[in-house]
Amino acid sequence: MLPVPAALALLAQNAWGTDAPPATDAPWAYALIAALGHLPPAIEIAAATLRRTGMSAEAYLRKHAARLASGGSEEEIVAVVLAEALDAAGEEARGVARALAVLPAANVPLEVIAAAAGKPAPSTARPLQSLVHGRLVTFQKDALAYLLNPVVRAAIRGDVGGDAALWDALHRSAADAMQALLFWTAAVEGRPEAAMRRRVASELFAALDTAPFQEGARGAEVLARALVDACTVLDLGLTIEIQERLLEGAARLAGEALRARALAALDAARRPTSEPAGRRRGTFGTLRATPAARERGRPGHRDLLRKALRASAQRGAARYATPAEDDGLRAAKEHLSRGCLRLHEGALDAAAAAYGDALAALEAAGDGRGQGIALLLRGELRRRQGDLAAASRDHERALPLFRAAADRAGEAMGLLARGSLRLDERDAEGAAADYDCALMLLRACRDRIGEANVLKARGDLCFMQDDLAGAARDYDRALYILEGVEERVLSQLRFPPGGREERRGAIARARAAREHLPQQELLRALGYEQTHARTWQARGDLRLRERQAALAARDYGNAILLYRESGDRRGEAAALKARGDLRRQRGALPGAQRDYDDALRLFEALADGPGQAAVLKARADLRCERGDTAGAALDYTRALALFDATGDGASQTSIRTVLAGISPRPDDPPRPVRAAVPR
Repeated sequence: MLPVPAALALLAQNAWGTDAPPATDAPWAYALIAALGHLPPAIEIAAATLRRTGMSAEAYLRKHAARLASGGSEEEIVAVVLAEALDAAGEEARGVARALAVLPAANVPLEVIAAAAGKPAPSTARPLQSLVHGRLVTFQKDALAYLLNPVVRAAIRGDVGGDAALWDALHRSAADAMQALLFWTAAVEGRPEAAMRRRVASELFAALDTAPFQEGARGAEVLARALVDACTVLDLGLTIEIQERLLEGAARLAGEALRARALAALDAARRPTSEPAGRRRGTFGTLRATPAARERGRPGHRDLLRKALRASAQRGAARYATPAEDDGLRAAKEHLSRGCLRLHEGALDAAAAAYGDALAALEAAGDGRGQGIALLLRGELRRRQGDLAAASRDHERALPLFRAAADRAGEAMGLLARGSLRLDERDAEGAAADYDCALMLLRACRDRIGEANVLKARGDLCFMQDDLAGAARDYDRALYILEGVEERVLSQLRFPPGGREERRGAIARARAAREHLPQQELLRALGYEQTHARTWQARGDLRLRERQAALAARDYGNAILLYRESGDRRGEAAALKARGDLRRQRGALPGAQRDYDDALRLFEALADGPGQAAVLKARADLRCERGDTAGAALDYTRALALFDATGDGASQTSIRTVLAGISPRPDDPPRPVRAAVPR
């Protein structure tokens, strides 16, 4: 149980993205954490449900008042919040959660969960992400695997255990999943992530309880074969004690033919002089086809495992071989990286010179794709400098080079940049056409991050043209990609990070050798950084236009959390200012005051004069509404000095008008004053 302040902070952070609940929900928030018994798992799950559904704390409490008012046990409370969370996540997520509850209580990779759920991996990824967002499942980044919350696991097993047919079916699927785990482990032999996968498989087999599989038709034969192969075929690093336990379980589960093999393996494992698994012939020991398989003319289970091993080892050797690179191409890459660095530092002339040097080196090397990237970056730089004609020439030169190199992703980035340029030239129709073509190319080459950036840009265009439905569609689709749907999960599984040395080893060298510039660095140079947070903030602006103030505040909160997590203080300050304005319009003046104070501290740390002036003016308007004329006068005076430095005449005039109506005498009582910017 948590203390009341800690429980309230946990609920607010997970439900509203703030340190305290909104003023309108505060009494009900206190009542909700009391009804949940101050239990951290129950509060986290309930808060995630509030955030997903947009339900208020009052509505949630009233809906479950009959079951929560009685002060039940921890298991009963968790069952209530779990049922609501699964209803919000959908039936697919419920099926995936049940499949996870029957698997061993350890980190489980996506492919194994998919085998247990009886679905392809892409179809399993989305409901799995819903469970992650609902705080029912945790994603383990180091192992690229998922862990079911122990409290949730116990509740699901207790709920499903009464249905004998469903319980048997889930165990049969779990047995198939443990067999799929062997192929998942063998599929990356020869690649840097092989050690990580062996570790995950070892933990899963070590946590497996074979007793429930002995009853009924629960896939006992399949599981027994997987257990024997885990101890005799794959070198998972299992201890002798664990191998003995698993082989004893396999002997109890297996039929006559497999039981003899399991007992022989158990006898070999118990022998003091038995050779360690890692020193057997080959990595996986001796692999033979069964007589029955040879009679059918088809390979057996272990032969398939051997072929998977050999094929993956060959693919790994080819994938992580670093290609040769001449000095000219290496120098061009260095110029591109230096240009991006100078651009980030604000040295635009130095960045332009570096891009020019890179272009010359790439032309000498005859690298068309690299020339396209250099022209694309230089065109974007010239657009920022206001030379739209030169920027247009660079973009038009870059696009044919990308097409000649059959680089669809590069061509799409060129179209995205040209669309932004056409917006500056007030050609909205041409920009929309470029964005549409870029989307088609990116979807064809399955570049999901690029697609999200184009959707965000097209959504901004729709918002500018008052097409709110189109903007909402594009923002939602971009967030669907950026929030971690199946494509992102699968891309992580294709290139999973192992230990620190593995991450900096073969994968990094191979990628760096094949790419002129990393994708994130290219997007950053083109002005498309922090897309995730910016999309949440843009959707908050959209919902504010649609008069959905509560949802807009939630979107701003998501943007603030992402900016804070990535260390983007300028973006965080802008989002705090926007949320403060929204809260002031809704009448939540204390919350608006906190947002303005936080935004002002960030702008002061960045030495951002215009940002400070805008926040000071907004905070002064707020203090006028609260009757704090002395504080308002101080903020207006500071804002006026900053606006004088920036030359904003309109803001100076409005502030002087308000200051003239505020009495300078300190003994005057506080009185409301008309704000410079009406609510």
